[in-house]
Amino acid sequence: MSGDLVLTGLGLVLPCGDGIDAARASLRSGAPCFAELPEALGRGRGAACAGFNPAGIIPPMQLRRLDRCSRFAWGAAHQAFADAGLDPRPLGERIAVAVGTLTGGSEATEGFLRPYLPRGPEGASPLLFPNSVANAASGHLAQAFGLKGPSATFLAWECATFAALEQAARWLRTGMAEAALVLGTDGLFPLLLEIARGARLLDRHGDPTAGSGRGFLPGEGAQAFLLETRGHAEARGARIRATLAAVTSVPALENASPARAGALAEAAAAVLAGDPPDRWIGGSSGSPRLDPSETALRQAHPGWPEPIQPKLLWGEFAGAGGPLLAAALLEPAARALVTCPGSFGPQYAARFEGVRL
Repeated sequence: MSGDLVLTGLGLVLPCGDGIDAARASLRSGAPCFAELPEALGRGRGAACAGFNPAGIIPPMQLRRLDRCSRFAWGAAHQAFADAGLDPRPLGERIAVAVGTLTGGSEATEGFLRPYLPRGPEGASPLLFPNSVANAASGHLAQAFGLKGPSATFLAWECATFAALEQAARWLRTGMAEAALVLGTDGLFPLLLEIARGARLLDRHGDPTAGSGRGFLPGEGAQAFLLETRGHAEARGARIRATLAAVTSVPALENASPARAGALAEAAAAVLAGDPPDRWIGGSSGSPRLDPSETALRQAHPGWPEPIQPKLLWGEFAGAGGPLLAAALLEPAARALVTCPGSFGPQYAARFEGVRL
């Protein structure tokens, strides 16, 4: 991919607060956003978006019908369009939507099934059922902002938003759209914490530390990116935040740490094309399935800058992966590398150039 695609809008709903300023301040301070979760989110320690306020953004009647993932996604998308100075409705058919998630639909599914199992059909709520599918968020966004272009939702563990970004880039390069709203969104809910405890993913002492192998601390939120063809952005006089120079995925041929590490190294080499980064955003989170891949990459390139690890501040967003992309856009950089190691399957890397504030 050449520099034909640019990022013009950024929207963030994070545990540290909403918006670019809150995210940048959090990244600069290096203060983790973890706290004890309320019982409604499963208790335990994690990073929740406790201060998220959709007032004035989501109409009250619709707000009460949305799950957490969709609420966060709507708020982040609203910010991204405002940041890009773009009214999406006149261009509805030329704006695509690509969403990455792991937990999308799961909160509503739990809420739908818990009363259904003991009471039968009479306990099932028809208000919850529409949100019980992973692509509910993309449907709500399409209606809210009049988006009528191509749409896809990707479900994966750590790398789903990278898959969404890769698909959006294909749509734009083939002329299927002129702009794409790319989102990562995930929400905490009680059953998620129960499953994580049962799988011993939460066995730890203290907050996450890269390389500790102590599992992860869950987080939630949404990250929205408006991706445009350079010609479309320049024609409307948009401010360009960064150029998407490359994004790629390399499959790990077997589910073993050396194979995943080799695939991540290959993905990073492909997007960098021999040019070292001046900023590196990494996906390590304290997980023994993620950290070794970036540790090997760091050892192979001692001249690269130390990776910045957003997950150690904002929590592990499961399938979103969007916080990594967002962190790459919060400080100026001539060439920013983003690596996204995955627990299984493809390993992702992206390169942004000319990152501006």
